[in-house]
Amino acid sequence: MKLIFCIDDKSGMMFFGKRQSQDQNLREWILNYAQGSKLWMSPYSAKQFGNNASVLADGDYMVKAGENDVCFIEDGPYSADNANEIVLCKWNRHYPADKFFDIDLKALGFKKVSAEDIAGTSHEKITIETYRRYRR
Repeated sequence: MKLIFCIDDKSGMMFFGKRQSQDQNLREWILNYAQGSKLWMSPYSAKQFGNNASVLADGDYMVKAGENDVCFIEDGPYSADNANEIVLCKWNRHYPADKFFDIDLKALGFKKVSAEDIAGTSHEKITIETYRRYRR
């Protein structure tokens, strides 16, 4: 399973139950990344993708997602137990946050395999880092 998170400079994800930010170009990047796989997310997250047929919205998406599926995680509980890849989309800013990305990637055997910057519509630069698990 592949997990995608959007985080700020201090690993913040949400503030008072709302996402910190969103970006049209990043949504397109996520859809392209998940192409050929099922793309799961919460109903809250799915709203920003409109009526895209590629998006599967379900409150239990982490349970329903299969081994080769992709989960975009913003607001629900999550676990890296079944993940083989984690993508961090970094806003390169510090926003107020009360929910944080708290996975210790190194301790779980993940190593960074790539990093790229994309131009966003709301952010001049969004850094996308991909981590792959090499040991459990």
